[in-house]
Amino acid sequence: MEDESRNTLPEDNNVQEEERAAGQEETQERGMPTRTCIMMILAGLYLLYTGYKLCSDVLNGVEGGSWGFAVAGVGFFIVGAGMLVIGGKNFLKKQKEKQEAESAEQKSDSPVPEEPRKTMSIAERARLASTLAEEENNTSDENTLEDTEEEAKGPAENTEE
Repeated sequence: MEDESRNTLPEDNNVQEEERAAGQEETQERGMPTRTCIMMILAGLYLLYTGYKLCSDVLNGVEGGSWGFAVAGVGFFIVGAGMLVIGGKNFLKKQKEKQEAESAEQKSDSPVPEEPRKTMSIAERARLASTLAEEENNTSDENTLEDTEEEAKGPAENTEE
């Protein structure tokens, strides 16, 4: 029995590794998670606001505003707009995939009649258990008979040599 368990372990490990690889491929195909898209949109909005504020302070001549801040503001504005576009695009893509999956699931949930479960009475279960116990006893009796026959033959064969 130990040999059988040793043989199944490497196979189980291979199956688990294949499942992990398949899961990683699925996440790469699906793109960014929804939370990441939402965070990217929020960060993009914040960068747009910060870029606008820096540029407007320089243009309005607020004390302490220099052209270096205006350049940084333009950079923030560009990066924020990019994050907003990418995050929004991925978020909309995720929502569309989710809706398609739900519609496909609804189509596949057609009313299929379920088979009634067969239940066994207590008497049937007891009969089944006794039958299994008798079969087990019969096989163990046959094994002990074979063992005694082999033991009886064993010493006789040794004396002939």
